[in-house]
Amino acid sequence: MKALLSTALLGLVLCSGAAFAKNDNHDKDKNKGKGSLPPGLQKKVDNGGQLPPGWQKKYHKGDRLDYDIYRHGRVVKPIDRDGRITIEIDDTIIHMVHDTREILSILSRY
Repeated sequence: MKALLSTALLGLVLCSGAAFAKNDNHDKDKNKGKGSLPPGLQKKVDNGGQLPPGWQKKYHKGDRLDYDIYRHGRVVKPIDRDGRITIEIDDTIIHMVHDTREILSILSRY
């Protein structure tokens, strides 16, 4: 009986060892998420500047506009009764749903 109990206890200890293992890579690439910019470019955007062409995200109908880009936009047509708004960002007119920031249409001025 003692042999059976000690074997069972040994089996439980060996099986649970993996649960206590430390994950050293849990915060690796922590800052490399969607929308992360190098500090210099982030400062430029925060001050109202434009990003270089290689860093600009290309948006399409149905995409959700990032909040940082949305708040730097200029309102062309205010929110209507259906919750739609039209804003201008870098010579581009974006017609979108205000609450979700879902893009309905995009017009370029060049």
